[in-house]
Amino acid sequence: MALETSILNQGRIANILGTHYGIGCADVERLPLGSANCYRVLDGEKYYFLKEFQSDFSEDDLTREAGVVDYLASHGIPVARFLPTLQNAWFVDCEGHMIALSEYIDGITYGYDDMPPRRLCDLAAMLGQLHATLRDYPLPVDMGQTWLDAYSAEKTAQSYDALLATAAARMSDPNTPQILTDLTYKKDLAYRLEEYKKYYDGVTYNATHGDYQGCQLIWKDDGIRAVIDFSSARTLPVVWEVMRSFVQSSEVCRRDAKVDLAALCDYVRTYMRYFPLSRTDLDAMPYVYLFQLARSRYGYPQYLDGTSEDSMGLLHFATWRTAMCREVESRAGEIARALLNLSAKN
Repeated sequence: MALETSILNQGRIANILGTHYGIGCADVERLPLGSANCYRVLDGEKYYFLKEFQSDFSEDDLTREAGVVDYLASHGIPVARFLPTLQNAWFVDCEGHMIALSEYIDGITYGYDDMPPRRLCDLAAMLGQLHATLRDYPLPVDMGQTWLDAYSAEKTAQSYDALLATAAARMSDPNTPQILTDLTYKKDLAYRLEEYKKYYDGVTYNATHGDYQGCQLIWKDDGIRAVIDFSSARTLPVVWEVMRSFVQSSEVCRRDAKVDLAALCDYVRTYMRYFPLSRTDLDAMPYVYLFQLARSRYGYPQYLDGTSEDSMGLLHFATWRTAMCREVESRAGEIARALLNLSAKN
């Protein structure tokens, strides 16, 4: 679900490839991947992957991503390397949007809600390997103490008030009643989040992918061929990435907005074969995930202001995430107890 309308067309892509990469362009296919605009391009013999980053991405962001990918490739993690331009840059600036070209990895990709359950443990194993490989890799820290201290329940509630007012002015929209219900719940939840801050104390931080989930992997012959899209790579609480990746990829979570606790435990158990989690980590996992998820308004503003090409898809995603907030909030203690049992059995 691309967040911005693409500035590219086949003619412009051909010009970029020829001028900056010395590559011809015989065919262009738009790919329905992620929040950026993505294309598969053919020079007549070989395929490449071209990505148009959102306008808020900076040169530092892309340079950082290229460095992470290169580091992982050199340490045996399957990724798609960036290709430098003829000017030895990692990107081309086109009307304020960065355009990057990388290797095209052939294989199967899954959407946001169709990854087979049998793939979950492979997904967990690769995440554990990523964290182990990136253990000493320097990346900016997100979700740290400064971020926690900056949280204001009142300001968060006010941001929901603004959205509620916008939604209330659209009562002719059949989706408005659900939007109002969701935003009211999340506004009330904002005041309950203060008690979850304590769960960040002592959790493990590590360099990580930042948006790891089933749709960020390419599969072939029943195995993982590549992990893609490290544009969100940061140093983060590992338990946030672990639980988020499970929730984002589990068929039950995506279909029913319910946590399959047995499957989550299997996922975490597999991950821990490659990267250890402390009892503090396991106890904190649902609360750390909920704290970040509850703060996000993503999807509602984009639907209400109509700035996205896929506003209905974004609204569906937003309402699903709010349903997951309700699910995790109601079962956080149960989830933490089940995860702590994994520690007791190791």
